[in-house]
Amino acid sequence: ALREMNSGHAELFAKLAKEARDPLVRDEALSALASSKSADAGKLLLAMWPELSAAQRRGALDRLTTTKPGAQTVVAAVKAGTIAKTDLDGPTIDKLQTVLPGDADLAALMNDLAALFRPVLVLDGSDAAWCETGVTLDGPFTVETWVMLAPHARAIGNDDGILGSPGQLDMNFFGGVFRVWVGGAINDAIIAKKPAVPGIWTHLAVTRDEKGAFKIYQDGALDQDQGKPVPQKFENVRIAWTGTPRGTAGALSEFRIWNRARTAEEIAVSFDRVVAATSSSQEVPATSRRVGGERGGDAAGTSAGGDAAATKGLVFHASGAEGWGKPQAGAKIAKTSDFPPILTNNEATALDAKFAKYRALADKPGDPGKGKAVTLLCQACHLIQGQGGNLAPNLSGAGAMGVEGLLRNIITPNAAMENGYRLFRVELKSGDLAEGFFVSEDKDAIVLRAPGAPDRRIAKAEVRETKFLRRSIMPDGLLDTMTPEQVSDLFAYLKTLK
Repeated sequence: ALREMNSGHAELFAKLAKEARDPLVRDEALSALASSKSADAGKLLLAMWPELSAAQRRGALDRLTTTKPGAQTVVAAVKAGTIAKTDLDGPTIDKLQTVLPGDADLAALMNDLAALFRPVLVLDGSDAAWCETGVTLDGPFTVETWVMLAPHARAIGNDDGILGSPGQLDMNFFGGVFRVWVGGAINDAIIAKKPAVPGIWTHLAVTRDEKGAFKIYQDGALDQDQGKPVPQKFENVRIAWTGTPRGTAGALSEFRIWNRARTAEEIAVSFDRVVAATSSSQEVPATSRRVGGERGGDAAGTSAGGDAAATKGLVFHASGAEGWGKPQAGAKIAKTSDFPPILTNNEATALDAKFAKYRALADKPGDPGKGKAVTLLCQACHLIQGQGGNLAPNLSGAGAMGVEGLLRNIITPNAAMENGYRLFRVELKSGDLAEGFFVSEDKDAIVLRAPGAPDRRIAKAEVRETKFLRRSIMPDGLLDTMTPEQVSDLFAYLKTLK
């Protein structure tokens, strides 16, 4: 309550964060200290930094970087070595740049954090915002990419797309919903169910099998499999091209074309992971490459150190600054801290190890009664059998998801989430940030909700900009804060919720 009242009692918060017996009280006090605008808050928090857990540091950084004094404290602490550069991640850098535009110390820090920036293909919305590939799609294929459509004055529509060929093919976002349009008498071959959200990285995959049937996947999950079969070939397809006078506005990353229809399991496993590029995918040859079926052949092979099974059928691969074919005037490669959550090989190995660890604990026979007590923490956001908050999905039937589904949602909450549960950011004219669950908006104000706090009504006169983030309101590292016994108990209880 003191935190939400913007209390300046920094010394009290520091004392409670160090000495309170209840760990929940300690965490709340730490959050209040990180949120405080007191001149002493930053100094008190940094004095505690070496003793904080990884989860506590993430929470403290998340709070500190919402205000200008806090963001300046973080930059100064990194410069002095009190906070390690490795403690900073992409979202933290993004918030620092938002709160401290033009800050000289932050600019110098950015030069030292080049690893936190990655190249993507940026598209300016003009008619020349596309890349020539020299690829012809003939027979079975898979097209997949990460896409972030820019928030702009015009609504998302068929100006925006991921792949097309004049008069033949147009994979665009007509009416704000992704579709595959085919020339001739077919027109809409298949239309996605979920609408597109501007300013958010989303993974899209389109497959066509040997019968010409399409499927659409979003963020690794099947979205639509009902459409019209289309057997014809599409010649000389262009990345991001659409058939309108204007073009795609936004960015693309990890564009892959395969000469086969990948399975749902393959897409789910690899959509957020790097794959080894094929030698044929790095440049456009003088003659068009043909993709699909026996005529396309298995052009994947493997690059040095790559896995042939993982890249089977991969014939075009644009990753980072390489392999985009021939970009036109409205398409360029640019480095950004706002890139999709794609795991490197090392990150994927570490994540697999984490899944294995918690899968083993989840399979142990825990105590459902004790696990129910553990879920009191979850009820700050989730509704469970009529009790709890309404910030996040109802967990009353969580057991039906199975252990794997529960693990994915708990361990990797940002990998695939419903649009309604993304964090919503409000940039204030004062320079501060407010983030939470978007509740409502009218002509005068925006209403945000955060766990354990009353709804916050923010007058639009105080607002500079708003946007959804590709971050779930579900915190990272939740299981890391629990003992092995608590994890087993938690899953024993969740399995009973059906």
